[in-house]
Amino acid sequence: MKTINKLFLPLLLTFTTLSAVDKSYSFIGIQTDYSKIRQNNVQSFGLKYGQQSHNYRTSLSYGYATQHDFSYQKLMLQMDTGIFKRAFKKLPFKPYIGISLGVMEEKDKTLSKKDRGYLYGVNTGIAFIANDSLDFDLGYRYLKTHKLENIDEINNINLSMHYFY
Repeated sequence: MKTINKLFLPLLLTFTTLSAVDKSYSFIGIQTDYSKIRQNNVQSFGLKYGQQSHNYRTSLSYGYATQHDFSYQKLMLQMDTGIFKRAFKKLPFKPYIGISLGVMEEKDKTLSKKDRGYLYGVNTGIAFIANDSLDFDLGYRYLKTHKLENIDEINNINLSMHYFY
């Protein structure tokens, strides 16, 4: 827990400070993703909370998945920023690039074993702005792991829907 606090609290403070400079909007959302974990394709479902400003978007998400004899849950902190803003200024599509940090727990039912570790990586994608209250996000995330015995990396395609309030 101390390591998690060392990772998340300074980053959360930094991201909050960055978004405080610009007017920000809160959002909640749902997400699903397909991850390649240990040569298996796994679908997870989750919830998201975040802040969106003109320049940055930060979010905290929780995801859960189960497949055959194992299940996993992860908590991710993600920060991204828009790219090619001038080219997409008048379009409802907004490409982005960012970083992701998180923790993950895997449970193997056949061995009655839990494995916990950290995730870090990069993400990119495109958001479709439906209106002032709703957007859809299709993204790719590449994650490396630390302290997980059987998982070295995760390739992840995700789809999110955000409601701004």
